Amino acid sequence: MKQSNIIQIAVPLLLALFLLPLAGLAGCSGEVALRKHTFTIELGQDVYANPALYAESGQQGLEHMTVSPVSTGIARKDNRFISRGYDYLLVGEYDFVIENGGTSTPFRIKIKDTRPPTVISEVTEIDATVGERIDWVSVFPATDISGVSYEAPFDTTATPGDHDVTVKISDRFGNAVEKPVKVKVSE
Repeated sequence: MKQSNIIQIAVPLLLALFLLPLAGLAGCSGEVALRKHTFTIELGQDVYANPALYAESGQQGLEHMTVSPVSTGIARKDNRFISRGYDYLLVGEYDFVIENGGTSTPFRIKIKDTRPPTVISEVTEIDATVGERIDWVSVFPATDISGVSYEAPFDTTATPGDHDVTVKISDRFGNAVEKPVKVKVSE
């Protein structure tokens, strides 16, 4: 076989051996198919940096992809995202990208607070004296990641007798629970 024939066969063969693997790698990067473009997560729930949570099922090459924040004020702690100075992401909308090779696929995460405060004790009846200021925090201790406030009629103890009162316990986003209580006011 002539040297020119060997070169004509060897060069395309060598090119194929070197370029095919590179073409396969190029197929691993590109736009990521997302489950949706906006994900809503409850305040206090962990927001993970795992691309499999956001990409469509069966997406190839997830182990080579990374999730990165675009919005400012976000830090990464272990494998989850938090607002700086907190152990969770605060209520708001945040932009992220899934990076796949040289391509970035944007998506958004909305953090919402939709849960009312958790009341720790159930009380159906309390005793008070005329003019006493009732400390509703001690009657209905409650917790909520975004804070707790109490609303009740101001004049509950103005007159003696039994008064049916509804105490509204809210967080700063308007989520509330109402607790009925009988206030027995004596002189």
